[in-house]
Amino acid sequence: MQEECVSLQVCVSVVGALECVVRRCLGPDGGSVLFTRDTGETLITRHGQSLLNTLHLQHPMARMVLDCVCAHAKATADGTKSFILLLATLLRGIEDSHMHRKGSWSIPNLQNLANRLLAVSRKELDNIVTHKITPYASLYCSHHSYKLEGSALDLLIGGYISGRVGIGQADVLKRVLSEFYHKVNQDQNAVETISFIHSNFSFLHTPVTGLPIGCSEVIEGLVVTCDWSVWTEPAGSVKALILYESFGASFAAVGENISVCIQKDYMHRSENIMKQKLASLLDLQVRVVLSSVRQPESVLQWARLNHVSLLECVDSAQLDFLSNISAAETLSYPPLQHLVMLKYCRRVQLGGHRYACLGTFSHTHTLVLCAPAPGLLDQIVCVSQGVFAMLQHLSESFCQTQSPCSDRSQSTLSLQDLWGGIMRAGGVLPVGGVFEFLLHYFLLNERNSCDPECCRLLAEALLCLPRTLYAHNHRRFLNFQTHFLDDLKEWDKTKERESEMPELKFGFGFNESSASGLESVSGKKQLLVSVLQCLHRLLCVGAVLHTRSPLCAGPQTHSEEEEEENPERSNSTKITDA
Repeated sequence: MQEECVSLQVCVSVVGALECVVRRCLGPDGGSVLFTRDTGETLITRHGQSLLNTLHLQHPMARMVLDCVCAHAKATADGTKSFILLLATLLRGIEDSHMHRKGSWSIPNLQNLANRLLAVSRKELDNIVTHKITPYASLYCSHHSYKLEGSALDLLIGGYISGRVGIGQADVLKRVLSEFYHKVNQDQNAVETISFIHSNFSFLHTPVTGLPIGCSEVIEGLVVTCDWSVWTEPAGSVKALILYESFGASFAAVGENISVCIQKDYMHRSENIMKQKLASLLDLQVRVVLSSVRQPESVLQWARLNHVSLLECVDSAQLDFLSNISAAETLSYPPLQHLVMLKYCRRVQLGGHRYACLGTFSHTHTLVLCAPAPGLLDQIVCVSQGVFAMLQHLSESFCQTQSPCSDRSQSTLSLQDLWGGIMRAGGVLPVGGVFEFLLHYFLLNERNSCDPECCRLLAEALLCLPRTLYAHNHRRFLNFQTHFLDDLKEWDKTKERESEMPELKFGFGFNESSASGLESVSGKKQLLVSVLQCLHRLLCVGAVLHTRSPLCAGPQTHSEEEEEENPERSNSTKITDA
């Protein structure tokens, strides 16, 4: 067993390498990274999670960091690049702080510091966000309500996608995603609409390659990514049959006694049974058949003769989704059959392919996302899905903080009620460093802090994000910082005197004419908590053990012969606490 010692310098080096990759992609002015393979395959992206997942990470500490980032992104769908920047800056801050000591950090001291930082995230951080940042955010939104009225959702979407795609692409994507949300919502319950889109996004979007992003649109109905095998355009609403088996397989096993004396007699009787069952579909007035498998040629011929539209090889999960949203009627024979009413059936042309479009009475819409290349299309899809994951996390956080005795029931929140309530509750702030500057200021001025050293480390690390955002213009960053902190001190004084609040002019996301975007306060708080948890894991690692056995929880023994037969076991690694 080979042992590799882990030091603070190793952690700084490993996370610093990841930081070099993501730093150049942060913010609206950030660039993209071009990945190449020996095969000639290329990928251009600036999406944080795609960047890290594409990297070939060999060091186990780097893979541990990636696991932490993925866990955070799964919960909030936000902050992947900021996660790496904050983690790297914190590690460098800890490394620099040992210069004021007589010696370098020892492992026990590092573990103690990790525990203290984690304690700060559970005590001081929660207190500051709840009692200082949230009231400020509420006051800020009330002072700028003339800019935010009726556009809070658009600003949240714009703030999310601005750092993930190009400027021209962001404008198109923001418009299409906002349109998609409003059409699905139909002035219904906003919380349920967000949850519906988030849970069923894979069924509610269709990626199309070979077209510019500007061709992205919202289509009424459920788009199925396959063309009709038999097409007869029906007029008006129609009854559709959903099948999960071949007609031949299911109808031959209905239960009739078939004498299999000779093959010819068996096939003749099976064909008669199939004809009888197909005729029963006409009695049920079925005009459309949706099948998850390919049907026999005789079924296609029957559909052509009887003017029945047939769609084959539809994803079974998509058929289940259609059944659920259409209140399908289940038939007793043959098995796995459902009847649904469709508002209409159409053929749509998207790029170089023809797809089927099924209209439902539940007003389902499909988000069509276009891009000229597969890599860019994957990025557009990931960003679009992330928007609704972010909105889901924001709405859940807001509902959890509301009093159960509130006069307005959470189950009846409309679009205006939800976003207006989030703004009044101080749940959003302008993008561009406002949250970081606020937390930086309040951490340094926390009078009741039990650990000033940890608060200082966090406060100094937080400024790495706005500093990176404005790396191209350092003087602009310094001007923002000076005016922001001056106005914040003035606001803090007037708040203590309980006098009239000043006009709050600071905020990176706003200019004189419009706002560029908003971001979630709860998401920002969760980002910092996740970073500190990852930092705790890194600093508590004492050594990396390279083993030949699989990494299992229980004890296992292997013979030398087994190890020789399985040489790949020598590539396994194990991280142990000190």
